[in-house]
Amino acid sequence: MTIAVTIILLILVWVFLDLYLGRKKAKTKAVERCYPVRQSHISFFCSGTELFEQLYTDIRQAKESIYTLFYIIENDDFSKEYLQLLKEKADEGVKIYLLMDWLGSRKVPKFMLKELKNSGVCTDFFGKPKFPFLFFSLQQRNHRKITVIDHQIGYLGGFNVGREYINQHKNPMLCPWRDYHLRLTGEGVADLEQEFLHDWNQEGRPQLNKDSQVVYKDSQEAVNHQIFPSQNGVLEKKFAELISEAKDFIFIGSPYFVPSKLVFSQLMQAIERGVKVTALIPKHADHPLVKEGSYPFLRQMLANENVEIYQFQKGFYHAKVLMVDDRVCDIGTANFDERSFSLNFECNCFIYSPEFMEKIKPVIQKDIKNSYRLTQSDLERTSWVGKIKENIAFVLRPYL
Repeated sequence: MTIAVTIILLILVWVFLDLYLGRKKAKTKAVERCYPVRQSHISFFCSGTELFEQLYTDIRQAKESIYTLFYIIENDDFSKEYLQLLKEKADEGVKIYLLMDWLGSRKVPKFMLKELKNSGVCTDFFGKPKFPFLFFSLQQRNHRKITVIDHQIGYLGGFNVGREYINQHKNPMLCPWRDYHLRLTGEGVADLEQEFLHDWNQEGRPQLNKDSQVVYKDSQEAVNHQIFPSQNGVLEKKFAELISEAKDFIFIGSPYFVPSKLVFSQLMQAIERGVKVTALIPKHADHPLVKEGSYPFLRQMLANENVEIYQFQKGFYHAKVLMVDDRVCDIGTANFDERSFSLNFECNCFIYSPEFMEKIKPVIQKDIKNSYRLTQSDLERTSWVGKIKENIAFVLRPYL
């Protein structure tokens, strides 16, 4: 055995042990931070241009503070416009705290960060790689997208900051970009703010304390909902519980469909007891292997007549939604995959309002109309290259 081969084997063993032991240790820290059911007015967005128009308006009207966390902020004109707006508000005296995921926002230019800091913006990156579990820390990303303005307005959902999110993707197959996002006013804003503070007050950053004097304004047309932060397997248990309680129907919308063993087991049990299951996923993938990683699950599901799988064709479907009966609707940052269930830092909003669900059902139906209904035969026509990809995806599924 050559020295080169020995070195490669040692590196592979190191990576495997790093990921295995890192994940095992992380699960011992799995603590569910449970917020109570709140009442807030919730606005729903499925268009990036409309979302950011409203977000920019709220930011421009900010008087006291802006807390903002994104998984991805790109290095493009749109992202620079967003950062420039934060800089201008800081120049006006508004307290700005900007937190970005280290890997997802790695393209943000250093000169822009310097300008932000010079204007008084407190900015940092979450999740920098660290020992002893270097490779695991690279995988465990902060996938949350939270913005809180003046302690009164909160945002949560699937949109990041970049040109692709306002339908200017370089790949025409992934344009327009379809996503779901929420704007909250009312009691729930306090919990979103607390989640931002929780993430900020880690990794040695100066402590940022909650303003106990803030009074959250009452909201008209308030709906019952619950903010649900998760990491280290907490979301997996929650999704499995929700699916196990389904009686009539389950709707799943996700850009990636690679569920964990526990969640998929509950989903198949729901299908077997007669629950109608509809899933909406994109036709075109924005990451390698995620599409092939979904095929084994989709094949099993399509063997049942009460299952419908749709592939969104008019652009890229990036929305994250789980609807169970007319009892609960989940919209947030988590995909329907093992990475979101067990690895990432996520934040979801469980909405307990049949009236709210009726408002977004037409949006879902429109997205389904812009989709192709997948059949079992579609998944059987797989080339030998596709089969190889499926096998690789099966091995890597926790990290896709």
